[in-house]
Amino acid sequence: MSQHGFDISEVVARLVADIRRREGLTTDQLAERAGVHETYIGLVERKARQPTLAAAASLAEALGLSLADLIAEAEQDVNGGFVPEVELVHAPPRRYAKADCIVESERLTETTWLSGHIVRKAIDAAYRKLDVIDEQMRESGSPSLVELVGPEHLDALLAGALASGVVKSAPTLYVRNRPHQHPDLLPLQHGLPEMVVRTALETDRPVAGPELAGIYLVFRYVLADRKGEYTRGKASRGDMVAVWEARFGELGETDFIPPRGGNGPTLRKDALDRMELVYYDPALLPYAKPTGVYSELRRPLGVGRPAQPAERPHDPPPVRELDEDVAGAAAGSPAGEDTDELTS
Repeated sequence: MSQHGFDISEVVARLVADIRRREGLTTDQLAERAGVHETYIGLVERKARQPTLAAAASLAEALGLSLADLIAEAEQDVNGGFVPEVELVHAPPRRYAKADCIVESERLTETTWLSGHIVRKAIDAAYRKLDVIDEQMRESGSPSLVELVGPEHLDALLAGALASGVVKSAPTLYVRNRPHQHPDLLPLQHGLPEMVVRTALETDRPVAGPELAGIYLVFRYVLADRKGEYTRGKASRGDMVAVWEARFGELGETDFIPPRGGNGPTLRKDALDRMELVYYDPALLPYAKPTGVYSELRRPLGVGRPAQPAERPHDPPPVRELDEDVAGAAAGSPAGEDTDELTS
Protein backbone atom coordinates (compact mmCIF):
# COMPACT_ATOMS: atom_id res chain seq x y z
CA MET A 1 0.00 0.00 0.00
CA SER A 2 1.30 3.50 -0.88
CA GLN A 3 1.90 6.04 1.88
CA HIS A 4 -1.07 8.05 0.64
CA GLY A 5 -3.28 4.98 0.78
CA PHE A 6 -1.98 4.12 4.24
CA ASP A 7 -2.66 7.66 5.47
CA ILE A 8 -6.23 7.57 4.13
CA SER A 9 -6.81 4.19 5.76
CA GLU A 10 -5.68 5.55 9.13
CA VAL A 11 -7.91 8.62 8.80
CA VAL A 12 -10.88 6.42 7.84
CA ALA A 13 -10.31 4.48 11.07
CA ARG A 14 -10.21 7.70 13.10
CA LEU A 15 -13.32 9.07 11.39
CA VAL A 16 -15.21 5.86 12.13
CA ALA A 17 -14.32 6.19 15.82
CA ASP A 18 -15.19 9.92 15.92
CA ILE A 19 -18.54 9.52 14.16
CA ARG A 20 -19.44 6.49 16.28
CA ARG A 21 -18.85 8.47 19.49
CA ARG A 22 -20.68 11.49 18.11
CA GLU A 23 -23.69 9.30 17.34
CA GLY A 24 -23.54 7.82 20.85
CA LEU A 25 -22.95 4.29 19.61
CA THR A 26 -20.97 1.62 21.42
CA THR A 27 -18.59 -0.58 19.45
CA ASP A 28 -21.04 -3.44 19.94
CA GLN A 29 -23.92 -1.41 18.49
CA LEU A 30 -21.85 -0.32 15.48
CA ALA A 31 -20.69 -3.90 14.94
CA GLU A 32 -24.29 -5.12 14.96
CA ARG A 33 -25.36 -2.47 12.45
CA ALA A 34 -22.41 -3.15 10.15
CA GLY A 35 -22.57 -6.94 10.45
CA VAL A 36 -18.99 -7.31 11.70
CA HIS A 37 -17.52 -8.53 14.96
CA GLU A 38 -17.08 -6.07 17.82
CA THR A 39 -13.41 -7.07 18.10
CA TYR A 40 -12.87 -5.98 14.49
CA ILE A 41 -14.24 -2.49 15.28
CA GLY A 42 -11.77 -2.19 18.16
CA LEU A 43 -8.86 -3.27 15.97
CA VAL A 44 -9.79 -0.77 13.25
CA GLU A 45 -10.22 2.12 15.68
CA ARG A 46 -6.87 1.34 17.34
CA LYS A 47 -5.32 1.22 13.85
CA ALA A 48 -4.22 -2.34 14.48
CA ARG A 49 -6.15 -3.53 11.41
CA GLN A 50 -6.53 -1.89 7.99
CA PRO A 51 -10.22 -1.89 7.03
CA THR A 52 -10.99 -3.62 3.75
CA LEU A 53 -13.07 -1.79 1.17
CA ALA A 54 -16.02 -4.07 1.89
CA ALA A 55 -15.72 -3.44 5.65
CA ALA A 56 -15.39 0.31 5.09
CA ALA A 57 -18.56 0.27 2.98
CA SER A 58 -20.46 -1.59 5.71
CA LEU A 59 -19.18 0.76 8.43
CA ALA A 60 -20.05 3.85 6.39
CA GLU A 61 -23.58 2.58 5.78
CA ALA A 62 -23.99 1.76 9.48
CA LEU A 63 -23.00 5.36 10.30
CA GLY A 64 -25.43 6.86 7.78
CA LEU A 65 -22.76 7.74 5.21
CA SER A 66 -21.90 6.56 1.74
CA LEU A 67 -18.48 5.02 1.17
CA ALA A 68 -17.68 7.91 -1.19
CA ASP A 69 -18.46 10.45 1.57
CA LEU A 70 -16.26 8.66 4.09
CA ILE A 71 -13.29 8.39 1.73
CA ALA A 72 -13.72 11.98 0.48
CA GLU A 73 -13.65 13.28 4.07
CA ALA A 74 -10.56 11.19 4.77
CA GLU A 75 -8.82 12.53 1.65
CA GLN A 76 -9.67 16.08 2.65
CA ASP A 77 -8.00 15.49 6.01
CA VAL A 78 -4.90 13.88 4.46
CA ASN A 79 -4.58 16.66 1.86
CA GLY A 80 -4.61 19.40 4.49
CA GLY A 81 -8.14 20.61 3.89
CA PHE A 82 -8.09 20.40 0.11
CA VAL A 83 -11.29 18.84 -1.14
CA PRO A 84 -10.48 16.44 -3.99
CA GLU A 85 -12.69 16.03 -6.99
CA VAL A 86 -14.62 12.89 -6.21
CA GLU A 87 -15.81 10.71 -9.05
CA LEU A 88 -18.75 8.72 -7.77
CA VAL A 89 -18.86 5.07 -8.64
CA HIS A 90 -21.65 4.21 -11.04
CA ALA A 91 -24.04 1.75 -9.48
CA PRO A 92 -24.14 -1.44 -11.53
CA PRO A 93 -27.34 -2.41 -13.29
CA ARG A 94 -29.74 -4.18 -10.98
CA ARG A 95 -29.99 -7.93 -11.28
CA TYR A 96 -33.17 -9.77 -10.44
CA ALA A 97 -33.94 -13.37 -9.70
CA LYS A 98 -36.42 -14.70 -12.23
CA ALA A 99 -40.09 -14.56 -11.29
CA ASP A 100 -40.89 -17.70 -13.29
CA CYS A 101 -38.30 -19.64 -11.27
CA ILE A 102 -40.36 -19.40 -8.08
CA VAL A 103 -41.73 -22.74 -6.90
CA GLU A 104 -44.43 -21.98 -4.38
CA SER A 105 -44.31 -24.11 -1.24
CA GLU A 106 -47.32 -24.38 1.05
CA ARG A 107 -45.11 -25.81 3.80
CA LEU A 108 -42.75 -22.82 3.61
CA THR A 109 -45.66 -20.41 3.96
CA GLU A 110 -47.41 -22.38 6.71
CA THR A 111 -44.21 -22.77 8.74
CA THR A 112 -42.52 -19.39 8.31
CA TRP A 113 -45.16 -17.13 6.67
CA LEU A 114 -42.59 -16.53 3.95
CA SER A 115 -43.36 -17.18 0.29
CA GLY A 116 -41.51 -17.94 -2.89
CA HIS A 117 -41.85 -14.27 -3.78
CA ILE A 118 -40.11 -13.21 -0.55
CA VAL A 119 -37.30 -15.71 -1.19
CA ARG A 120 -36.89 -14.24 -4.65
CA LYS A 121 -36.77 -10.70 -3.24
CA ALA A 122 -34.13 -11.84 -0.74
CA ILE A 123 -32.01 -13.05 -3.65
CA ASP A 124 -32.52 -9.67 -5.38
CA ALA A 125 -31.32 -7.84 -2.25
CA ALA A 126 -28.26 -10.09 -1.94
CA TYR A 127 -27.37 -9.50 -5.59
CA ARG A 128 -27.60 -5.74 -5.10
CA LYS A 129 -25.41 -5.71 -2.01
CA LEU A 130 -22.70 -7.89 -3.52
CA ASP A 131 -22.79 -6.17 -6.93
CA VAL A 132 -22.39 -2.67 -5.46
CA ILE A 133 -19.40 -3.73 -3.36
CA ASP A 134 -17.91 -5.54 -6.36
CA GLU A 135 -18.35 -2.48 -8.59
CA GLN A 136 -16.63 -0.22 -6.08
CA MET A 137 -13.73 -2.63 -5.79
CA ARG A 138 -13.32 -2.87 -9.55
CA GLU A 139 -13.45 0.91 -9.95
CA SER A 140 -10.65 1.22 -7.41
CA GLY A 141 -8.48 -1.25 -9.32
CA SER A 142 -8.93 -4.10 -6.85
CA PRO A 143 -9.69 -7.68 -7.83
CA SER A 144 -13.33 -8.68 -8.04
CA LEU A 145 -15.15 -9.51 -4.81
CA VAL A 146 -15.16 -13.23 -5.63
CA GLU A 147 -11.41 -13.20 -6.31
CA LEU A 148 -10.65 -11.21 -3.18
CA VAL A 149 -12.62 -13.16 -0.59
CA GLY A 150 -11.96 -16.59 -2.07
CA PRO A 151 -14.31 -19.57 -2.11
CA GLU A 152 -13.77 -20.38 1.56
CA HIS A 153 -15.34 -17.08 2.65
CA LEU A 154 -17.81 -16.57 -0.20
CA ASP A 155 -20.39 -18.96 1.28
CA ALA A 156 -20.54 -17.01 4.55
CA LEU A 157 -20.65 -13.64 2.78
CA LEU A 158 -23.51 -14.72 0.53
CA ALA A 159 -25.41 -16.36 3.41
CA GLY A 160 -25.25 -13.11 5.37
CA ALA A 161 -26.47 -11.09 2.39
CA LEU A 162 -29.36 -13.50 1.83
CA ALA A 163 -30.35 -13.46 5.51
CA SER A 164 -30.38 -9.66 5.38
CA GLY A 165 -32.45 -9.91 2.21
CA VAL A 166 -35.07 -12.01 3.99
CA VAL A 167 -35.30 -9.41 6.75
CA LYS A 168 -35.55 -6.58 4.22
CA SER A 169 -38.32 -8.40 2.33
CA ALA A 170 -40.23 -9.52 5.45
CA PRO A 171 -39.36 -6.95 8.15
CA THR A 172 -42.35 -7.77 10.36
CA LEU A 173 -41.56 -11.48 10.42
CA TYR A 174 -37.82 -11.87 11.00
CA VAL A 175 -34.77 -10.00 12.26
CA ARG A 176 -31.07 -10.80 11.91
CA ASN A 177 -29.33 -12.29 14.92
CA ARG A 178 -26.23 -10.59 16.30
CA PRO A 179 -23.04 -11.06 14.27
CA HIS A 180 -21.51 -14.52 14.75
CA GLN A 181 -24.55 -15.65 16.75
CA HIS A 182 -26.86 -18.46 15.73
CA PRO A 183 -29.39 -19.14 14.37
CA ASP A 184 -29.25 -16.54 11.60
CA LEU A 185 -32.87 -15.35 11.67
CA LEU A 186 -34.98 -14.73 14.76
CA PRO A 187 -38.79 -14.54 14.57
CA LEU A 188 -40.77 -11.45 15.46
CA GLN A 189 -44.06 -13.30 15.66
CA HIS A 190 -45.23 -16.01 18.06
CA GLY A 191 -45.36 -19.40 16.43
CA LEU A 192 -42.67 -18.73 13.84
CA PRO A 193 -39.44 -20.77 14.01
CA GLU A 194 -35.86 -19.59 14.17
CA MET A 195 -34.09 -20.20 10.87
CA VAL A 196 -30.61 -21.10 9.67
CA VAL A 197 -29.46 -19.75 6.29
CA ARG A 198 -26.77 -21.74 4.49
CA THR A 199 -25.21 -21.60 1.03
CA ALA A 200 -23.06 -23.89 -1.12
CA LEU A 201 -21.32 -23.60 -4.49
CA GLU A 202 -22.66 -25.50 -7.48
CA THR A 203 -23.33 -29.14 -6.49
CA ASP A 204 -21.70 -28.86 -3.06
CA ARG A 205 -23.89 -29.33 -0.02
CA PRO A 206 -23.90 -26.86 2.86
CA VAL A 207 -22.29 -27.21 6.24
CA ALA A 208 -24.56 -27.38 9.28
CA GLY A 209 -25.25 -24.64 11.77
CA PRO A 210 -23.70 -24.99 15.25
CA GLU A 211 -26.82 -26.70 16.63
CA LEU A 212 -27.23 -29.01 13.59
CA ALA A 213 -31.00 -29.53 13.95
CA GLY A 214 -33.31 -26.72 12.91
CA ILE A 215 -35.30 -25.04 10.15
CA TYR A 216 -33.04 -24.33 7.18
CA LEU A 217 -33.13 -22.14 4.10
CA VAL A 218 -30.46 -23.48 1.74
CA PHE A 219 -29.28 -21.60 -1.34
CA ARG A 220 -26.93 -23.07 -3.92
CA TYR A 221 -25.21 -20.84 -6.44
CA VAL A 222 -22.89 -20.79 -9.43
CA LEU A 223 -20.30 -18.29 -10.61
CA ALA A 224 -21.57 -16.75 -13.83
CA ASP A 225 -19.85 -14.33 -16.20
CA ARG A 226 -20.50 -10.59 -16.22
CA LYS A 227 -23.47 -11.10 -18.56
CA GLY A 228 -25.05 -13.51 -16.09
CA GLU A 229 -24.41 -16.50 -18.34
CA TYR A 230 -23.17 -19.77 -16.85
CA THR A 231 -21.09 -22.53 -18.44
CA ARG A 232 -20.77 -25.73 -16.46
CA GLY A 233 -17.28 -26.79 -15.38
CA LYS A 234 -14.74 -25.45 -12.93
CA ALA A 235 -12.52 -24.01 -15.67
CA SER A 236 -15.42 -21.88 -16.93
CA ARG A 237 -16.37 -20.25 -13.64
CA GLY A 238 -16.97 -16.53 -13.74
CA ASP A 239 -16.85 -14.07 -10.87
CA MET A 240 -20.50 -13.14 -10.37
CA VAL A 241 -22.71 -15.00 -7.89
CA ALA A 242 -25.95 -16.38 -9.31
CA VAL A 243 -28.36 -18.48 -7.23
CA TRP A 244 -29.61 -21.55 -9.08
CA GLU A 245 -31.79 -23.10 -6.35
CA ALA A 246 -33.25 -22.47 -2.92
CA ARG A 247 -34.65 -25.14 -0.63
CA PHE A 248 -36.50 -25.16 2.66
CA GLY A 249 -36.97 -27.80 5.32
CA GLU A 250 -36.54 -29.03 8.87
CA LEU A 251 -33.31 -30.98 9.43
CA GLY A 252 -32.17 -33.18 12.28
CA GLU A 253 -28.74 -34.22 13.52
CA THR A 254 -28.86 -37.47 11.54
CA ASP A 255 -29.26 -35.48 8.31
CA PHE A 256 -25.60 -34.46 8.45
CA ILE A 257 -22.37 -36.36 7.75
CA PRO A 258 -19.96 -36.12 10.71
CA PRO A 259 -17.04 -33.67 10.31
CA ARG A 260 -14.10 -34.86 8.27
CA GLY A 261 -10.95 -33.28 6.85
CA GLY A 262 -11.39 -30.00 8.69
CA ASN A 263 -14.90 -29.43 7.35
CA GLY A 264 -17.94 -29.18 9.59
CA PRO A 265 -20.93 -31.54 9.45
CA THR A 266 -22.17 -31.61 5.85
CA LEU A 267 -25.77 -32.09 4.74
CA ARG A 268 -26.46 -35.56 3.35
CA LYS A 269 -27.60 -35.81 -0.25
CA ASP A 270 -30.83 -37.62 0.63
CA ALA A 271 -31.64 -34.97 3.24
CA LEU A 272 -31.09 -32.19 0.71
CA ASP A 273 -33.30 -33.99 -1.79
CA ARG A 274 -36.10 -34.16 0.80
CA MET A 275 -36.07 -30.40 1.29
CA GLU A 276 -38.74 -28.50 -0.63
CA LEU A 277 -37.60 -26.65 -3.71
CA VAL A 278 -38.75 -23.02 -3.53
CA TYR A 279 -36.64 -21.48 -6.31
CA TYR A 280 -35.01 -23.14 -9.31
CA ASP A 281 -33.33 -21.63 -12.39
CA PRO A 282 -32.78 -24.40 -14.97
CA ALA A 283 -30.49 -22.13 -17.03
CA LEU A 284 -27.94 -22.27 -14.20
CA LEU A 285 -28.15 -25.99 -13.41
CA PRO A 286 -24.57 -27.19 -12.63
CA TYR A 287 -25.32 -30.89 -13.19
CA ALA A 288 -24.64 -32.62 -16.51
CA LYS A 289 -28.36 -33.22 -16.98
CA PRO A 290 -31.53 -32.64 -14.97
CA THR A 291 -32.83 -35.59 -12.97
CA GLY A 292 -35.46 -36.04 -10.29
CA VAL A 293 -37.34 -32.88 -9.42
CA TYR A 294 -35.16 -30.89 -11.83
CA SER A 295 -36.35 -32.94 -14.80
CA GLU A 296 -39.95 -32.37 -13.71
CA LEU A 297 -39.39 -28.61 -13.81
CA ARG A 298 -37.58 -28.39 -17.16
CA ARG A 299 -40.55 -26.75 -18.82
CA PRO A 300 -41.42 -23.18 -17.77
CA LEU A 301 -41.81 -23.18 -14.04
CA GLY A 302 -45.29 -23.07 -12.65
CA VAL A 303 -45.84 -26.81 -12.90
CA GLY A 304 -48.74 -27.63 -10.64
CA ARG A 305 -49.47 -23.98 -9.86
CA PRO A 306 -50.85 -20.95 -11.71
CA ALA A 307 -48.21 -18.89 -13.47
CA GLN A 308 -47.36 -15.69 -11.59
CA PRO A 309 -46.35 -12.61 -13.59
CA ALA A 310 -43.43 -10.62 -12.21
CA GLU A 311 -45.52 -7.48 -11.73
CA ARG A 312 -47.91 -9.22 -9.31
CA PRO A 313 -45.92 -10.29 -6.29
CA HIS A 314 -47.32 -12.99 -4.08
CA ASP A 315 -48.88 -11.50 -0.98
CA PRO A 316 -47.44 -12.84 2.28
CA PRO A 317 -49.80 -14.29 4.87
CA PRO A 318 -51.59 -11.85 7.17
CA VAL A 319 -49.23 -10.48 9.79
CA ARG A 320 -50.36 -10.74 13.35
CA GLU A 321 -49.88 -7.91 15.78
CA LEU A 322 -46.42 -7.93 17.32
CA ASP A 323 -46.06 -8.65 21.01
CA GLU A 324 -44.78 -5.66 22.94
CA ASP A 325 -41.48 -7.31 23.83
CA VAL A 326 -40.58 -8.40 20.31
CA ALA A 327 -41.86 -5.14 18.84
CA GLY A 328 -39.38 -3.31 21.02
CA ALA A 329 -36.63 -5.63 19.90
CA ALA A 330 -37.55 -5.03 16.27
CA ALA A 331 -37.44 -1.29 16.69
CA GLY A 332 -33.91 -1.50 18.05
CA SER A 333 -32.64 -3.96 15.43
CA PRO A 334 -30.64 -2.97 12.37
CA ALA A 335 -32.45 -3.99 9.96
CA GLY A 336 -16.87 -39.10 0.09
CA GLU A 337 -19.61 -41.87 0.02
CA ASP A 338 -22.21 -39.23 -0.25
CA THR A 339 -20.69 -36.70 -2.60
CA ASP A 340 -21.91 -35.10 -5.81
CA GLU A 341 -19.19 -34.98 -8.45
CA LEU A 342 -19.13 -31.90 -10.68
CA THR A 343 -18.48 -32.88 -14.27
CA SER A 344 -15.96 -30.55 -15.88
